[in-house]
Amino acid sequence: MNKTIGIITREHTSDYKDVPLYGIRRDVVQYLKKYDINIIMIPIMKENENEFEKIKEIIDFCDGIILPGGSKIYDIDYQITQYLYEIDKPTFGICLGMQIMGKLFNGKVRNKIEKQNHCSEEEYVHNITIKKNSLLYTIIGEEKIKVNSRHMMQIPSTKLDCVAYSEDNILEAVEDSNKKFFIGIQWHPESLMNDIYSSRLFDYFINVM
Repeated sequence: MNKTIGIITREHTSDYKDVPLYGIRRDVVQYLKKYDINIIMIPIMKENENEFEKIKEIIDFCDGIILPGGSKIYDIDYQITQYLYEIDKPTFGICLGMQIMGKLFNGKVRNKIEKQNHCSEEEYVHNITIKKNSLLYTIIGEEKIKVNSRHMMQIPSTKLDCVAYSEDNILEAVEDSNKKFFIGIQWHPESLMNDIYSSRLFDYFINVM
């Protein structure tokens, strides 16, 4: 039986009378098409924050969950992430997903980054340094790699293990190595289709499910 990945939906801007749309970015789905897996979109909306019990049923059906990038955090995001952590469901946080993970564990979100090299559409933007005693290093296999970067918020600190930083000391990855896979990263590996380190991350995530 194929494994199933659940992806939390995010709010996106609509061109029609400012009505928000909820979905996931196409590059996330395109990247996951490389694998023989099932994909489920898990809908969350601001109006549905009292429907956590229904969302739990979907989460329980999935083998792993991706907390993707986005621009808005709702209270239910923390409920979902806390539940994933408690049941040790493999959880991969990307950009906003990492910020949710970090903030849940006594972190704070800072809404502005002075350095503009963290908000770029370039394929590779800056280097990061990964701590050698981390699960992330075990997966990536390198201490320094170059990543893309398109975010304006950051997590200055968190009680999760802080395992990677950019050259200008922006936190780039968090984890709890006591879990099967509870890793959040600030960059977007799903947009680097031919990147070896992106492949290693997704391969490990899917294999551990």
